[in-house]
Order: sequence, then C-alpha cells, then structure tokens
Amino acid sequence: GQSQDSIHCHHGLLSAEIGQLSTVPPKQRTQQAIEEFIKRKRDLPREAFKGGFILEKIAMPLSTGHLNLINTNIENNPSVTFNYFGHPRDLRRCVNGIRMAAKVIQSDRFTNFTKCDKPTVEKLLNMSVKANINFIPKHTNDTKSLEQFCKDTVITIWHYHGGCHVGKVVDPNHKVLGTRRLRIVDGSTFSESPGTNPQGTVLMMGRYMGVKILRRRLGKAAGV
Repeated sequence: GQSQDSIHCHHGLLSAEIGQLSTVPPKQRTQQAIEEFIKRKRDLPREAFKGGFILEKIAMPLSTGHLNLINTNIENNPSVTFNYFGHPRDLRRCVNGIRMAAKVIQSDRFTNFTKCDKPTVEKLLNMSVKANINFIPKHTNDTKSLEQFCKDTVITIWHYHGGCHVGKVVDPNHKVLGTRRLRIVDGSTFSESPGTNPQGTVLMMGRYMGVKILRRRLGKAAGV
C-alpha cells in the first residue's frame, strides 16, 4: 500500500508501529533475531532515534468490525476486519484530536524549541503519512484533508482487546458459553483497554476470579 515517495525504512523488531514483538510470530521471537536487529540498527538513519511522536487514541469507538476463525488450527491467525472509521463520529473525533495536537505544538510553551508554524505542521503531517506504519494506500500529497490523514495513518497498537466479548463469548463470570469448565480471563474480554499498560488489570482479574472460584468450591465442600 505504500506510494513511491513513502519512507521505506523498516525498523524491524523495535518498530513503534508494530508494538515491539507483537506481530512477529512467537517461534521467531528469538534471542538471535534480536541480536541480528541490533547489528542492523547501526545502518538506520540517526533521525529515527532523535525524535518522538504524538498519537491520539479513539477510546470506545462506535465503529465495529468482525473476527472469524479461518480453521481450527490454533497456529493460524483469525481473519480480522477492523472497519476503522465505519462510524462518522469516530472520524470526527480523530480530526479533532489531530487539530488539538497541532494546537499544542504551536503553543507558546512549545514553540520556543519546536519553532513549529503552520507550514511545519503540514510538513510533519506529510512525514507521518509517508512513514511505513500500515498497508493502507497512501495519499502523500494530501494533508489538507485531516479526514484523509486519519484514514491513512490509523492503526491498532500494543493493547489488543475485544475479541472475546462478555455476553457473546463468555458470561459475566468469564465462563465460555456452552462449556462447563473453561474460563477466559485476559485482555480479550475488555470492551475498553485501560489507558496504561493493562498487565496489572489482567493480573487482578485472574486473582479475583481464582479467589471467587476457590471460595465457591470450598463452600460446596463444606456444605454451605
């Protein structure tokens, strides 16, 4: 989906856009692969490691996609249709977020070291579109439309969730519907991922459900 003037430099395992190792197949996440990347990193542009980025998060989107199993082989990924910006309100929220980010970096507090005026903002937007962050066909000469910018640069990163909805796949006690002794307690059951790393949340979920089940079983054993 990249255009001729896209940035084709790929940062391998440590690319921000792939969430570190998240999209590398588990069997390929080896120490050797990491060491090989460290060697290749010496050839990457210095600019890739001398900056930062601002992103916005569309929390609780109204757009919904769908997920289907291709087959029963657990080694194969499912078919996922994200349907980004299927609802017009999500697109409007994205545009408002980009405008707010531009306003922040042009504020008095920032311009002392960013020297960021309106033409610079447009240049930064063009650079963002050119970056190799997804496989969506690019419109690298069109940053006048923030709606198009949102569509070109949208991505799901890091905290994947929502593939195992409560009420559809599991019941409120996280028991898989139609089964007797199978529960799912992980981020896939979230309708909204916490704003920070969700490991602690998942840990507390597992602890809570474990204690709850243990108490229930002890109660039955005691005849309560």
